[in-house]
Amino acid sequence: MKEFKVGIIGCGGIAQNAHIPGFQRLENVKVVACCDVVESVAKSVAEKFSIPRYYTDYAKMLKSEKLDAVSVCTPNALHKEPTIMALEQGAHVLVEKPIATSAEDGAAMVRAARRAGRILIVGFQERFNPYALLIKRFVDSGDLGWIHYNRAVYLRRRGVPTWGVFLDKKIQGGGALIDIGVHALDLAMYLQGFKKPVSVLGRAYTLLGRDKEAAKANIWEPWDTEKFEVDDNAFAVVTLEDGSFLVLETAWASHVKSTGTSNIYLRGTRGGAQLDPPEIYMDRNGVALDMTPMSRSKPDWREQSYIKMQKFIESIIAEKPLYAPGEEGVVVQSIIDTIYRSTETGRLEPVRIPL
Repeated sequence: MKEFKVGIIGCGGIAQNAHIPGFQRLENVKVVACCDVVESVAKSVAEKFSIPRYYTDYAKMLKSEKLDAVSVCTPNALHKEPTIMALEQGAHVLVEKPIATSAEDGAAMVRAARRAGRILIVGFQERFNPYALLIKRFVDSGDLGWIHYNRAVYLRRRGVPTWGVFLDKKIQGGGALIDIGVHALDLAMYLQGFKKPVSVLGRAYTLLGRDKEAAKANIWEPWDTEKFEVDDNAFAVVTLEDGSFLVLETAWASHVKSTGTSNIYLRGTRGGAQLDPPEIYMDRNGVALDMTPMSRSKPDWREQSYIKMQKFIESIIAEKPLYAPGEEGVVVQSIIDTIYRSTETGRLEPVRIPL
């Protein structure tokens, strides 16, 4: 098997904690170059992970290196341009979630992948949560019947990220919704079979972001309440094309028990399910049953991140996306765009998918 040469664009936390170590665990895969606009960061990451070359200009890296694949780990608003350039240079691309800060930008990235004949995958590692894979088997088999209700929850009590650009609306594109809500939304859509969204009634709020007492209780450093310009809570009801509903709740800071919760609840005509801990609810022989699967694996985001790198390389070999193709990333972002638009208008909004 040929050796796959990989380049990294953006050397922040997600690159160092997930992408680079994930690729370096794989046989026949070598991270040959990394790039960051801050030279000291690019240099230190290259030294830390024994990467042969580092750059501060991704255009120069893409033109100088003959890369088979690229991970784009830049801030959200900076996903589009390096992704398109990498595709045009002949590399397959794994872009971190969300695909972009707008569905229009995401659609442009998908069109570039189609023109180049290259693979574009969005880094939704929650699809490899072992509990999710277990529940998906029951959904796909038809054991739960028609899924008419799907509730996705990702709530933190005081979990506002205070590093990087998370609180910069222009660069990040939003707050809790586009950061962690996107994971819950994608996983819920995936488990339900990725039905086409039709309309959204949603609200994205800044409820505790300017509360100094709340900021002091953050699990990380206190956030700057004077510079808090993104949403910390978001809620939505999404109508899907088959008449079913998806309800989303997400928050960085909310008055919930303990440190928060992440879960998905499915209700079908033949059965129901909960993601974490995994449970199945059915009727058998006139008896209502709550079933607890004997799962051997527990969720581990680092392992899930490794699997997303592995599946990305396998997708290149198979010449087709094996998970989270760019098209699905655009659908997810279209819902997020519509939640923000619904917040501004106060109305039920139709979902426009620009593909």
